[in-house]
Amino acid sequence: MAIAKYNSYMGVGRIVGRQPTGTAKHRAFASARLIVSCLLPCLLAGCASIGPRSITAGRVAYAEAINQTQDEQILLAIVKGRYGESATLLAVNGVAANLKFRAELGIEAGFKGAGASGEDLIIGGMAYEENPTITYAPVQGEDYIRQLMSPVPLDFLLVIARSTKPDLSAFSLLVNRINDLRNPDFLQGPTSEASPEFKRLVELFSELSYTGALDLMQSNDDGGAFNVWFEPLSDKDAVRIAEVLDLLDLPAAEDDSKAIVVPAFFGIRGDSSARIGITTRSTFDLVKMMRAAVQVPEAHATAGITITYPPPGLAGQDIRIHSSTRKPDGQALSVKYRGYWFWIDDADLKTKAQFRLVRTLWSISISSTVDQMSAPVMTLPVGN
Repeated sequence: MAIAKYNSYMGVGRIVGRQPTGTAKHRAFASARLIVSCLLPCLLAGCASIGPRSITAGRVAYAEAINQTQDEQILLAIVKGRYGESATLLAVNGVAANLKFRAELGIEAGFKGAGASGEDLIIGGMAYEENPTITYAPVQGEDYIRQLMSPVPLDFLLVIARSTKPDLSAFSLLVNRINDLRNPDFLQGPTSEASPEFKRLVELFSELSYTGALDLMQSNDDGGAFNVWFEPLSDKDAVRIAEVLDLLDLPAAEDDSKAIVVPAFFGIRGDSSARIGITTRSTFDLVKMMRAAVQVPEAHATAGITITYPPPGLAGQDIRIHSSTRKPDGQALSVKYRGYWFWIDDADLKTKAQFRLVRTLWSISISSTVDQMSAPVMTLPVGN
């Protein structure tokens, strides 16, 4: 009697037995037809599961590839900018993955002389291939440049600050002036020196935010303004709030045990009113600060092929983009340019945080521009 074995993963059925003769051959083929009818639903069920499995594996892989290459092209653009060179960015407009599959089922039978041993095989299999089509669009145009060069809106500053609470160091990165306290990108002279009071102000903001004595609230007024809300929950909070008001040249609270609300607006405060005037950096300002943080190889610096920047201000003092002849271990992100590897250390949390912020702002400019423009696109089918 023949024994049927079926491997559902490989989709292969197998009948093993001694070769029949005469009417036994007909019984063997009848058994084969029966097994084929049993195997066919299994093969079809396997085909039906290909789609979900491909989504499980493919979607994450595509997302990771897009995210990684976006980081790499932005880091490369920063490095090339240090060399005074332009960089073209491509936005991924779409990814279409087409699945093709086929199922095969067959019988291989061999008969030998009477009394000889052999095998009859029922073979089933299925295969599928995935052919992704990726569409790119070059990032360019007036709208893109305007977004890149425009100051970050206050409503976006509010979103970033609230998302990083209680740490409000985003003020150091995005804000270049609060009332009379300046936070320059670079230290180019006596008038652009970093104000120690600005650093102290950000520290106080973070401390008050940590204790719950400070909050940032969207204003009902137009223009993306917001309100800074202070409520002393302890004597220490009251002392900190008094110091903040003094640093910002705001009137002291009449009752330091009660909450106060101070409106903030975009611009420079030209009077002594009880308001907070804030000016912000642009995405391009942050990019220049990242360019200045690139550690240029000595040979390139000696050859004079890179741009020299003044000493960085408060926001750029602790960021580093390293360079080496070999791709290092322990790097969070790296690109190769002019025979050198430029990379961000995986343990350098400050540089990683600033790069994420630059990447986020830059990506917003890219996506909003690509959505509105009718630029030429490049479609690449990726096949076998």
